[in-house]
Amino acid sequence: RRQIEPRSVALPSSLSSLARAQPMLALLAFTTTVEALVVPALASRVLVGNDHATMLLASKRLPQAHASHSSMQSSASTALARARLPTMSEDDKAGNEDRKAAILEALARTEGVSVPRREPTVDQATESGKSWLANELAKLRRGEGEVAEFAREFVPTFAVCLAIRFLIVEPRYIPSLSMYPTFEVNDQLAVEKVSKLVRPPLRREVVVFNPPELFWQLTDREPDGEALIKRVVAVEGDVIEVRDGRLFVNGEKQQEPFTNEPAEYRLAPMTVPSGTVFVLGDNRNHSFDSHYWGFLPRENIIGHAIFKYWPPNRIGPISDS
Repeated sequence: RRQIEPRSVALPSSLSSLARAQPMLALLAFTTTVEALVVPALASRVLVGNDHATMLLASKRLPQAHASHSSMQSSASTALARARLPTMSEDDKAGNEDRKAAILEALARTEGVSVPRREPTVDQATESGKSWLANELAKLRRGEGEVAEFAREFVPTFAVCLAIRFLIVEPRYIPSLSMYPTFEVNDQLAVEKVSKLVRPPLRREVVVFNPPELFWQLTDREPDGEALIKRVVAVEGDVIEVRDGRLFVNGEKQQEPFTNEPAEYRLAPMTVPSGTVFVLGDNRNHSFDSHYWGFLPRENIIGHAIFKYWPPNRIGPISDS
């Protein structure tokens, strides 16, 4: 008998190539999938605008030798993705995004790349605001927390300021030249509101007041809260007269160094009625005052101007002489 010697069976060349290629196919499919998912995300989320980091990432990508198998990579990665990546819910996607972001931030820190701060979403900001508000309200009921501390400091101070503003003194500014040269436009002054409660107005005092009814009729306007400022030149019971450009009170010629010029009008003698005063502007020929619309009721007086505090070069008390 002829001894049969063992012989290696030669596989067809195509089958032999396929057997050797299968491990490589699996490796190519895995690396291609990782590259398709992680590398673009890393480039878009972490390394946007950072040329150095982008070059560093590009240098770590897969060898260029894989480019010759592009068609085989594409089909293998597509098949692997379809087989292993089922459809995810929105919650799963959000979780994956968070995990991916955490991984990318860790990679960026390892490579020495600055990581852009992740802004909270609208829902997260809303929930955070609601949580803070509920916490502060709970503390406020117990008299604790920032809101309670702010209220303890601010409310008393604000109440004192309001009391001073409405009951004691208030600021005013000058909008016209009717009181020139005592006041100029945009001068600011303090008006005290206490003296009118304890005594009648005095001659030569500068007062701020609400105009009488005849003022609004002559100007054809409705009352709008505008206040005027003039000087009291006569009080109730006084006889007032203007002649030859000078003011006479009870027959006596008045010395008025605060006026701008002699009056160019004449007033016949008249007696100031009870409960009223007679007021004129220091700029006598450019003031809409009592020589137009008559006597001013005392109840219309808001306060007595006592001090100029602006501008700095005009700071000082307001003289009644």
